[in-house]
Amino acid sequence: SSYLELSFSLLLAPLKMIGRGALVLVLAHGAVHVGTALKTEELRASALEHAFVALHVKLHSTVAGLREQLNKNKGEMRKAPASPLLVKFQEGLERILSDTVDMKDKRAALLQLRSADSGVERLIAPYKTWEAAHRSYALSADSGILLEAGKAASSLEQQLSHMEKAFQAKKRNHEKRLKAFKLNKDALQRETKSFNKLSEKRSIQFAKIRSAVDAVKKKDATFLYAFAHAVHDATVDDDVHATVQE
Repeated sequence: SSYLELSFSLLLAPLKMIGRGALVLVLAHGAVHVGTALKTEELRASALEHAFVALHVKLHSTVAGLREQLNKNKGEMRKAPASPLLVKFQEGLERILSDTVDMKDKRAALLQLRSADSGVERLIAPYKTWEAAHRSYALSADSGILLEAGKAASSLEQQLSHMEKAFQAKKRNHEKRLKAFKLNKDALQRETKSFNKLSEKRSIQFAKIRSAVDAVKKKDATFLYAFAHAVHDATVDDDVHATVQE
């Protein structure tokens, strides 16, 4: 017991030597440090929120620009060979915007947004360089464009696989209905006409998607730059782009 009392006294001794006034100063100094740390953390949170909002707005504007590209001139762009890739790229950005808009972890959300923004910049930078050089050199398959186009093409292939499986299911159902309608001439004609229309539509869609995927795999420079050109044009009229600070 006496040993514990002696130890406690030794611990209190430095505080007694400091004096009451000095102790108040020490505590006040500590409080200032805590307050400064809290203020710094608030500033960091504010900067994080600002960066998140600015980049979200920027990418949302790019998506709107892509949608405008696809719909202008009565949807003329949708007939272009690169349109399936453009639509898939747009859908990818929309998905990231949707996934991050309500994320509580804004730091993680910002990382996703920055990754998407880097993808856009990586895609359009070679086209901007080519334009700045007054198109003075022959197009080649740029690695940045290939990377982003490759991601979209891979996603397109997965989509095509799902679409083909869905179509085959409809075809099997169609064949069953034909058997059921074999004694009903009018119903048989309606069923045949309806499926033929769907079959023609899907055939065109599948061919267009396969063509776009093949063009990426073959590193078709003309196709790749048409894709990059469309994305570039979706960003050039963006008046609300924000500069996102690290």
